[in-house]
Amino acid sequence: MAARTDTWLQSFLVWSPGQRDIIKTVALVLMVLDHINLIFQLKQEWMFLAGRGAFPLFALVWGLNLSRHAHIRQPAINRLWGWGIIAQFAYYLAGFPWYEGNILFAFAVAAQVLTWCETRSEWRTAAAILLMALWGPLSGTSYGIAGLLMLAVSHRLYRAEDRAERLALVACLLAVIPALNLATSDAAAVAGLVMTVLTVGLVSCAGKSLPRFWPGDFFPVFYACHLAVLGVLAL
Repeated sequence: MAARTDTWLQSFLVWSPGQRDIIKTVALVLMVLDHINLIFQLKQEWMFLAGRGAFPLFALVWGLNLSRHAHIRQPAINRLWGWGIIAQFAYYLAGFPWYEGNILFAFAVAAQVLTWCETRSEWRTAAAILLMALWGPLSGTSYGIAGLLMLAVSHRLYRAEDRAERLALVACLLAVIPALNLATSDAAAVAGLVMTVLTVGLVSCAGKSLPRFWPGDFFPVFYACHLAVLGVLAL
């Protein structure tokens, strides 16, 4: 039974390059809907609830992409830091508090912490703890520590070689995804899980032969640009 469940989960959660880009596209649409609703103060509940699925989808694709390499590469993390800084100006222009870090910083912080912890160096472990402590107060609009946990679980899920560990991590995901939005409302928590499972379920059944169609840095570029455009339109 456990073996069959594990095999099914791998077919459900491991996607081809084209499928990953489909999932990222869905996540982008959900994110834009959420930001339009928030920035223009439309107060549409369905747009807000749909948007709860964006971050978990991005996190899962991110974790799968990282599994292609033995270790997280520092140059890739540096690019995330750079794009986070660039996007922060657009984030502020879009009406978010200047002191709140955008979501690209969440990915950068998670990747940096995971990299430092992999080295098993005492001072780097201390630096990782300090970085998380610094990020906490600045991450109110980017899922906070729960967001880092989501990214860490996604990263570990695709590196797990033991069946029991993989099943345990999937169970953690089913708890962490609702936890991302639990402080907002029960409906938001459920919506995040439903949108994630529904999207992954549909995509895992199609597009397996589709090649990758988005460039490597498309998401951070699009993220910064769409915030800038929405911010200008909202002025």
